Amino acid sequence: MDPWPPDAPEYARVLELPPNKQRGWVHEVEVPLDEGESLAYQTKHAVSGGRAAFNVRSHEGPKVTYHVQESGAHLTGTFTAPWRGKFYLMWENLGQPVRVEARAIRSPR
Repeated sequence: MDPWPPDAPEYARVLELPPNKQRGWVHEVEVPLDEGESLAYQTKHAVSGGRAAFNVRSHEGPKVTYHVQESGAHLTGTFTAPWRGKFYLMWENLGQPVRVEARAIRSPR
């Protein structure tokens, strides 16, 4: 897991995700957010070759809530935290090796 410090306004990485179900086939980022803070996200990968899925989720005990779930070569959106807590951005390889460009920008409420 990759932590995103509360004082860092941006997260940007190029992710090399190995084949599905091998070590490193998912990349997860823990993001602490205050209620009303938002994340503008962009994620893209080549249309040919591997595919990746993206989600934003939170955990309350054993319960997992998916706030965003998308798959596609080019994704753009904004997530606003409904409460103060830890949220998780996750990229998941759906097959062959895939290179993903990931970027998110934190905006205060």
